[in-house]
Amino acid sequence: KEPEQVVLDCERNIPIVQRIKEKEIRTDDSDDNIIIEGDNFHALTCLNYTHKGKIDVIYIDPPYNTGKANEWKYNDKYVDENDGYRHSKWLNFMEKRLRLASNLLKDDGVIFISINNYESSQLKLLADKIFGENCFVEQLTIVSSTNGMGGKEGFANNHEFCLCYKKSPEKNFRFKGLAQTE
Repeated sequence: KEPEQVVLDCERNIPIVQRIKEKEIRTDDSDDNIIIEGDNFHALTCLNYTHKGKIDVIYIDPPYNTGKANEWKYNDKYVDENDGYRHSKWLNFMEKRLRLASNLLKDDGVIFISINNYESSQLKLLADKIFGENCFVEQLTIVSSTNGMGGKEGFANNHEFCLCYKKSPEKNFRFKGLAQTE
């Protein structure tokens, strides 16, 4: 495992969230909501000091690791489709962040992780390892558009996936307040 520079930085210096008054969005006098701008590893590390075990729902939309230029950086270098360790680097990148996110969830919390077909199988195995296979709720298929058949061998490739895991196998997860259709 190749350590990321951001991880090494967090080990040497505790990241600090600084309030910037000019960027505040205020709707009332409460301090319940915050926006953290910066590297996601820094943000997750900070939140583990202040919100560990307190979050109901997490939704993450990580880089999909398609190999397209300038999609995502690993150790300050863009990873492209010709990198022989592209999948390993992506899994290493994701594992650190998913472990931090897992620590933030309440016992009855859930996480939704968006992905497409490039890393969906690898992400499922990684999430099973971190959250536990018995905490897997469902893989949702999201149709991005209804037109086009641009995939291999004439199959449609206009969809993404969203993996859902609950924090604890003892807790039941249900969507509340959703209307059922017949």
